[in-house]
Amino acid sequence: MNAKIIASLAFTSMFSLSTLLSPAHAEEQEKALNFGIISTESQQNLKPQWTTFLQDMEKKLGVKGNAFFAPEYAGIIQGMRFNKVDIAWYGNLSAMEAVDRANGQVFAQTVAADGSPGYWSVLIVNKDSPLNN
Repeated sequence: MNAKIIASLAFTSMFSLSTLLSPAHAEEQEKALNFGIISTESQQNLKPQWTTFLQDMEKKLGVKGNAFFAPEYAGIIQGMRFNKVDIAWYGNLSAMEAVDRANGQVFAQTVAADGSPGYWSVLIVNKDSPLNN
């Protein structure tokens, strides 16, 4: 290979790497939130359903909102664990798994317009269990 081409490629690579590692680039990347969404159906069908939510989130927070789709909660938890997902909507069990496995933190709960809780859970035991209250 021509020495001029090698020097040019080396300079371009160093410039690109320094741009990617610069504080300004880091701040730019931090201005986006990746929102984890479980794909209960095809991503193409779900994306329009979440677009309004992500747009509202962008307006309120002043940062871009990106959708991160996965077919199951484990994929969203792994995405959070490896910094591909910043925020997600989990159920109780998956939220606790995200806390344990991905250093997640529960910070909000859905509520209906009238203020009633948006999610209820129950503890269930075997019908023959001595636990009854």
